[in-house]
Parts: sequence; structure tokens; C-alpha cells
Amino acid sequence: MSPQLLRLLSAGLALSTLILALVLAYEGKRIVQMMVLALPAVLCLCWPSRRRGWRVLQMVFAGILGFAFILDAAVRGFLLDVYGASPASAMVIAAVANTTAQEATEFMAMHAGRVWLWAFFVLMSLAIFMATLVGWWRMPSPTWKLAGWRLGGLLLLLTWVVLSLAIKPWRQHHPMLFWTDWVADVSSLREQWANLGEQRQRLMANAQKQKPLTTADAPDTVVLVISESINRGHLSLYGYPRQTTPQLMLRQQTQANRLGVFRHAWSTDASTIAALRNFFYLGQPERAQQHLLALAATAGYQTWWISNHDDLAIDQEHAQLADSVHMLNKTPGRSGLSLDESTLPVLDAALQDSAPRKLIVLHLLGSHPHYQLRHPQERVPFHNAKDGIYQGMKDQGRSTRVRSLRNDYDSAIHYHDSVVAATLDLTRKYGKKAAWVYFSDHGQEVGHAGEHVGHSALTADGYRVPLLLWADAMASLPSSTFLQPVRTDWLGYSVVRLLGIDWLGHVPQQDVLDPMYQWKPPALDMVADFRS
Repeated sequence: MSPQLLRLLSAGLALSTLILALVLAYEGKRIVQMMVLALPAVLCLCWPSRRRGWRVLQMVFAGILGFAFILDAAVRGFLLDVYGASPASAMVIAAVANTTAQEATEFMAMHAGRVWLWAFFVLMSLAIFMATLVGWWRMPSPTWKLAGWRLGGLLLLLTWVVLSLAIKPWRQHHPMLFWTDWVADVSSLREQWANLGEQRQRLMANAQKQKPLTTADAPDTVVLVISESINRGHLSLYGYPRQTTPQLMLRQQTQANRLGVFRHAWSTDASTIAALRNFFYLGQPERAQQHLLALAATAGYQTWWISNHDDLAIDQEHAQLADSVHMLNKTPGRSGLSLDESTLPVLDAALQDSAPRKLIVLHLLGSHPHYQLRHPQERVPFHNAKDGIYQGMKDQGRSTRVRSLRNDYDSAIHYHDSVVAATLDLTRKYGKKAAWVYFSDHGQEVGHAGEHVGHSALTADGYRVPLLLWADAMASLPSSTFLQPVRTDWLGYSVVRLLGIDWLGHVPQQDVLDPMYQWKPPALDMVADFRS
């Protein structure tokens, strides 16, 4: 067998070992992404170097990189095996940040069987990989030159690698970068906890100073459903041509006097963290003096936070103010596969709790990119749709990619409709005197203003959101109330009103349910017609 062929077989065996590790730790498209990032460890073995020094460097480089990917895969595989969680999940980072050396030892002892299993996997994978490198080292120096099609192929693969490193969603998963950032995140969280702990105490103290008291007509249950990346322009409830919200439209027909649909609701932020800070701090996030959950708790509400998000910042700043916290999603970022229906059994249990007054916050993934992951794979009513929406986009010059993403987005909205309707049904079922609120943190641009699809701070659809309120009080409101423009950074005042809380800090001019409400357009990075 020729030296050239031996070297290629050696590189192929090394690549196979890495692929096996990646398959155990990742799934779907992420496996391909990680394979591309791991390619340099294999490509350097194909380089026809004849100098001993260069060959040493090649072997060391391939060994270090291969070890990093194998160890990364083992840790991820272990966490998936034990917790079904990613190392970047809020649960894992928080657990590590809150773990002492003794607790870590006890944890390893409790899961000793799995620890040894994955340690064996690491040792075997490294043994195969290192044996491959040793075999490569002992092979005769190649006689062929790196030129022609060989050079072209290698340059093409290297270009692919460079591009993958230039794309943040790919680059951030490279073990060398991921674990460096991960250690920094754990350290940062430890530092933040002391401040956030003090902040939570301060917020509770500030709430007590406002002397919040529940009024005689306060409800026994309020369910606050906060979704993600929902553009109300894509809801048939708001006039969208595609039937994306049949369940909510049915509820509107059967609950016409109690379900209010606000036609012109706007977020003042195009990203989740900023939008939630604005909402929960009642439009004054820079001061962070009053928090909606602190006010509710001080007034006598038992509070829940049920989330299908995995976001450490939201968990620490908002969720931890609740009495009961349920973070159901264990995979952060856009590739999480957890469906919003997973929140319904937890909501059902919370609604049946014996607490006399309950505020339950439900934080859904909604239509957060990637859209095709936000609904069951068999539920795709608009897959390959060639209807008027599709044709209209085609006439506007939108690419096939954007038209396809619009179909995916609308399928996600259709699924989301059933989950949101189910939360209303559960609230009606268990709440003797209840209220229900639904809105999205921000909107989503899906090919309306151009080729862009996703979060958008520069187009109106990045801020255009739905807002629905269900309560007895809706029946007594004039119809003009639902035609008023509404800002979600002011919405907290209306939620406190629905909670039946009387407190010193109420601002009636910012409460859309108050006769004294006065609309004031927010300062955004774009110009919008707020009555559209």
C-alpha cells in the first residue's frame, strides 16, 4: 500500500473517531457544523510535509484539537445522559456556579456508573485517535506534491472552515471558545448573584413601601402568558389571510364579552431581555425600583414562573422573584427542541394549587427562530404552500429562501395558537374569578420589508405584537379601548390593575384600562404608524 494511501486512511480513521464522538453529543445540523469545525485536526494530517519539525507540529496540533473535541463530546454526552441538558443551559451553569467542591464530589459519586462509562469512552476514543497519529508518524514521507486538484480541494475545505469560524452561531460551539466562555459565564454568574440577591431584597422592600393591597374585587387567579417573536400581523385573529389562529378566533366568538383584542399593541424593544426588563420594571428599567412580581407577592399573591426558555439572565433577574420556578427547557439558543405544550401540565398543576391568590407567569418560546423547530414536525399546514401570500412575496421579488421561511413561521404560529388557546381554557376551568393576559416580548420581520428574516430593530414588524386580555372587566370597557395604541413597557400598570392591587405608584396615564390613559409614542430606531 502506498504511503499516500496510508496517510489518507490514517486521516480517515481519525475523522471517523471524531464523527462518532460528535454523533453521541450533538444532533441534526449541529453534527455537520461541528464536523466542519473539527476538520483542521484531520486536514493537517493530509499535508505532505517531509521535515521532521513540521511533522511534529502537525501531530501535536491534531492531537490537541482532537482531544478538545472528544472531551467536549464526552461532557455534553454525560449531561444529556444525566439531565437531558446542554452545558450552556441556565440549569447547568447555575448548578456549577452554586456547587462547592464537596457537592461536586458527592455528585460524581452519585453518578459514578455513568461517570466511568463516559470516562471509558474518552479513553477509548483518545486511544484510537492517538494510535492513528502514531501510525501516521511512522509512515514514510509522501512523494506527491500539494498541487493541482489536491491543492484546490484542500483550499476549498479550508475556506469552508474559515467561513464557519467567521459565523458566530457556528464559532461559539468550537470547544476551544465554548469552554473558555463557559468558565467566564460561571465566574460572572457567581459575581452577579451577590448583587442580584441584594437587588431582589431591595425590590421586595421597595414594593412594601408602596403599600400594595388587594381590593375587594381582586381575582383569585391571574395567568400572564408572555410569548416570543410573535408578529400580530401573522395572526388571522388580526386579519392575516392565512388561517393561522383558528383556536383563538373560536375563543373570541364564544367569549366575545370577556376577551379583548387590542388591535395596535407595540413592544418598545426588538429583543427579549430588554423587552422583559421594560415590562416587569414598569417602563423604568434604568431605575429598576419596582418589579411587578415583587408588587404582586407583597400584595399577597403566590407567584409562579413557568418557562420554556433557557435564559440565565431572565432566570436570575425575574424568575427567581417567584415563589415557584419551573425552567423546562434545558437547551439554550435557537436549536432547542422543547415545544411550548410542555408548559401545560405544569400550568394545570399550578392552577389547582390551594393558594387563595395566584399569579402565574408562563414564558413561551412562541415563534423564536428557528421556526421549523417551534412546532411538531408532522404539523406543517403551510409547508410548500403556494397560496396568495406566497405568490405576493414572489411578485415582490422575495427569494425562495425567504418565502420558505415565511411558510415555516406561519406553521409555527398555527401551532402556537393551539397552545395559547389551551392556556386560556385552563385558566377558565380552574379560576373561579380569573384574568388572563397574553402578549409577545417583541415582533419578527419575515420578509415584509425586504430579504431580512428574524429580529429587527429597523422595521415596524420587529415591534408589532399581539395583546389579548380575558377578564370580566373587559365587558365594561368601551370598544374604543381596544383601538388605542398600547405599549408593552406600560402594560405592567394594566396587569397590576387586573390583579386588583391598589398601590401608591400607579400611573393611570400609562394604564390602557384606565379612563385617564394618554397614549405617547415611544422613541424607536424606526418610524412607524402606531395605529397600524
